[in-house]
Amino acid sequence: MVNLTIKDLLHEKFRMVLVILGLTVSLLTVHIGIGMVTGTAEQFTSIIDKGEYDAYICQSNRQGGIFAGGSVSDEMYNKTNGISGVDRVDKFIMDFIGVEYKDESTGVLVIGYKIKTPYFEPWNYIDCDEDDLKKNTSVIIDKVALKYFPELKVNSKLKVGIFEQKLKVKGFTEHIENFGSPIMFINFETAKQLFNRGNESTYLAVKLEDGYSVDQLKDRLKKYDDEIKVYSTEEMKEITTDFILFDMGIATSIGILAVMGFFVAMIILSITLYQSVVEKIPELVSLKALGAKKSLINNIIIGQTVLIVSIAYAISITLALILAPSITYFSALPVGINPIVTSITFGISILLGIFCSLFSMRKVHNTDPAIIFRA
Repeated sequence: MVNLTIKDLLHEKFRMVLVILGLTVSLLTVHIGIGMVTGTAEQFTSIIDKGEYDAYICQSNRQGGIFAGGSVSDEMYNKTNGISGVDRVDKFIMDFIGVEYKDESTGVLVIGYKIKTPYFEPWNYIDCDEDDLKKNTSVIIDKVALKYFPELKVNSKLKVGIFEQKLKVKGFTEHIENFGSPIMFINFETAKQLFNRGNESTYLAVKLEDGYSVDQLKDRLKKYDDEIKVYSTEEMKEITTDFILFDMGIATSIGILAVMGFFVAMIILSITLYQSVVEKIPELVSLKALGAKKSLINNIIIGQTVLIVSIAYAISITLALILAPSITYFSALPVGINPIVTSITFGISILLGIFCSLFSMRKVHNTDPAIIFRA
């Protein structure tokens, strides 16, 4: 049966190549669309993933996780830090600000934190390390800034904020950006000056002692619910992802692209299989007349479908992996190819392919074997 399936498929080589090409393009659209959704989610939760904290404290009336802004007072910091069971509380300031260099300007997302905390530091360094942030005039910025400032290099001075405070670039990171704009790391005191924060933070990150739970921390701070909200790390990742993907409409917009890719692939496959079966009706019906079971004919058609979809899928995912870095560089949204999501997408592609083949199988089974005796 396997040999019969392959021989029949290779009977029209040129058509098979065109079908695989069409499916490849459609599935590539699916990979890029889904990759943008997963890549965006991974990018925006990477700040949480890179920290080794158990809980986060944000302003209570803000939705959107750590990217929602807001403020948490020093008084709340001291109260949290004084709770038995809390190992450490770190202050963070995260906000957007304008940056200028040689008459060019762009916006950056600033992350200000207490350097040398054992639970957080920048990652993906390029020829620099956290020690370069010790001075209040130093910054580490992602190299995506070179898209806006091509001549930017180590020891270049940036004008930051409305008061054009001069800060020196001490190094670069890579793949740490926000919708195509660079993320800039600075120490906490510098961030306070830039944003005129006084004694406030955007959020607090909390490390708990062994045996002390986030629920216990929530209970201790429950009386401050009108001022702050306590989230576990997993809760913070979830609300941040929901805010970025759904509240901002990214998942819906790009999801339509992926659905369209699947839809086009189904149309291509359905038409091709149906046309192929119509052309081979005499041969297939002859098998019925000779006593072949329905399962044999079904397996031939399904086998062709699975083979075509598998080849197209392999080519499309290879192309997606090759193109992802370039698309990420030129697009505001990163493309992340997740192995688990890729496996699920392959399963969906096979199932949709088999669904498309049902029309062709129905055509064969509803055809009277007497057709082969017509003049």
